[in-house]
Amino acid sequence: MTEAEAKNAMAEAGVSRETLDELEGLVTLLDEWRLKFNLIGPREIGQIWARHILDSAQLFNVISSDSRVVDLGSGAGFPGLVLGCHAKRGKGAVALVESVGKKCAFLADVTAKLHLPVTVVNKRVETVPSSTADFITARAFAPLPKLLDYSEPWLSRGATGLFFKGERWQEELTAAQECWTLAYEAIPSRTSATGVILKIKEARRV
Repeated sequence: MTEAEAKNAMAEAGVSRETLDELEGLVTLLDEWRLKFNLIGPREIGQIWARHILDSAQLFNVISSDSRVVDLGSGAGFPGLVLGCHAKRGKGAVALVESVGKKCAFLADVTAKLHLPVTVVNKRVETVPSSTADFITARAFAPLPKLLDYSEPWLSRGATGLFFKGERWQEELTAAQECWTLAYEAIPSRTSATGVILKIKEARRV
């Protein structure tokens, strides 16, 4: 998929012009910051809409713009900053949890310049006090068993997990089920033939 096709796919899915403009701003700032340190790979900026923005925006179908979201291991802001652009259209709020200070500086800069309803939390995930949230998200952060350990404080308080997983997602799920009883749905990815978004509705330790 080309960059133009990815943008068109988002417009056809009903993403507002205002949100698309903010996502353009996010890409511009990411391009500036990546020259300072390695936020993304050198070849990725030319595929940023197809590989990262459209992928992250799949969650717009599940997460409303009024939802409270906690994104774990936010890194370069996918899906967290994309969800922040979405939340700006409603009454939602997004907390980005990231342990690397330089990445947090980037996340905070984008948040300030685009006026997003986002809070940047510069802590290791396991040290963050749990809060009430509607959704807990993560993309390319940790294997599912570890991700459930990290997410438990929010999941146990009623949050729904939305975790991006690649072609080995079934292996990760099998490993997680050795320690957890899960109520889940595997939502096929729109950007990967072998990937899914694992929607964890309930998680209890075995």
